[in-house]
Amino acid sequence: MPYLQKALADKAVIDLKPFASDARAKIAAALADFQRVGDGVRVDAAVNGVRLTGIEFDARTLRVIAEASGAVKVAVTQLPRL
Repeated sequence: MPYLQKALADKAVIDLKPFASDARAKIAAALADFQRVGDGVRVDAAVNGVRLTGIEFDARTLRVIAEASGAVKVAVTQLPRL
């Protein structure tokens, strides 16, 4: 196994652009669920970029670890009554 891992690390080439595009779309979809208006709170969020931060793998799974950058704006117009 160590020889196979070294050979893959030295020789394998993977185009990660499709993974980055897919990750950005999934993060944007998750943010769309998070955004809401109501109860005196408005949340707006946007993803500006996705950056690869690491790759991990085992016998069954390849994990592409990414970091998203963006902006979140929250406006509170009414506080709940206590």
